[in-house]
Amino acid sequence: MSPVPVTVITGFLGAGKTTLLDAWLRAHTPSEVAVIINEVASQGIDGELLRGRAEQLVEITAGCICCTTNQELLHALETLAASTPKRIFIEMSGAASPAGVVRAALHVEGILLDGIVTVVDASGQAPLPPLLVDLAQEQLAYADVVVLSQVDRAEPEAVRKATQAVLAVNPTAVQVEAIRGVVRGHTFASLLAQRAESLTPPPRENASHGAVETLVLTAPGELDPDAFADWVERDLGAFESRLFRVKGIVAVAGLPDRLVVQGVAGRLEASLGLPWGPAARTSRLVVIGYGLDPLCLREGFARTRVVT
Repeated sequence: MSPVPVTVITGFLGAGKTTLLDAWLRAHTPSEVAVIINEVASQGIDGELLRGRAEQLVEITAGCICCTTNQELLHALETLAASTPKRIFIEMSGAASPAGVVRAALHVEGILLDGIVTVVDASGQAPLPPLLVDLAQEQLAYADVVVLSQVDRAEPEAVRKATQAVLAVNPTAVQVEAIRGVVRGHTFASLLAQRAESLTPPPRENASHGAVETLVLTAPGELDPDAFADWVERDLGAFESRLFRVKGIVAVAGLPDRLVVQGVAGRLEASLGLPWGPAARTSRLVVIGYGLDPLCLREGFARTRVVT
C-alpha cells in the first residue's frame, strides 16, 4: 500500500494559510482528504471555517503541535493514515516552528512528507515584531513552496521586496503569488511538481539572516561518488540537528544523469534527474540551517571533486 502524502502549511499569523487551504480543499472531494489544524488558543476558529471541506478534520488546540501537543499530532497522523485518504493537509499555528511537525511526519509509518508550503503576506502591512523575525525566517527556511499572499493589496515595490527577502533566506523554494487563496497560474498539483526543479542561487555564497544561514556549495566537473557519500555522512552529518533544508544537483562520475539531492530536517534523499547530455557537468548544493561551519563544509565539498 502506498504511503499517504502529507502537505504542511505554515506561515506567520494572518498570512493567509486558512484562505489558501480552503481554496485547495475546494478542488478535492471531501472524502479524499483529511485535515489537521493547530491553534494555540483553547477554542479553534479555523476548523469551523473549513468544516465541510474535508470529512476528516482534527483540531489540536491549546498548544503548538511543534512541541507541547506533539504527541497529539503523532496520534492524529497515525489514525488518519490508517483510514487511507488520498492526502493529509496540516495547517500549523502561525506562532509555531515547523521543526517538530516535520520530524513527526518523517517518522510516522504509512505517510510521506511531500511538501512544506509557507505563506507570506506580501503587502507588508503587518510588520513582524523583532522577537518573532527568527521564527518567520525558520518557517521560510523549511519551505518547498512560498506563497506570496494578498498581492492584490500590495504595492509592486512591496511584492518585489518580499520576493527578494524570501530568496535571501531560501533560494531553493518555488515562489508564487496568490489572491484570496488562488495561486496565479498554478494548481496545487502543478506546484508540487515544480518544486523539485527549483534551485536558484542566492546573491552571495554564504548569507546569514538572524538564526538562519544559507550556504551555497559549488564544484565544477565531477564528484567522486565515494568521497561525496563520505562527505555527506561525516561533514554534513555533523550538523544534522541544525539543518532546515538541503537541496542540489550533483554531477557524479560515471553517472550520465543529474543526481538530485533533497533533504529536510537532516534527512536526505537522492534521485536521478535529467541526463547531462552536452551540458557542462557541475555540482551545486544549497544548505540552510544554523550554527554551520561554512569553511569546513566548503573545503570538504571541494575535496570530493575528481582530480584529472
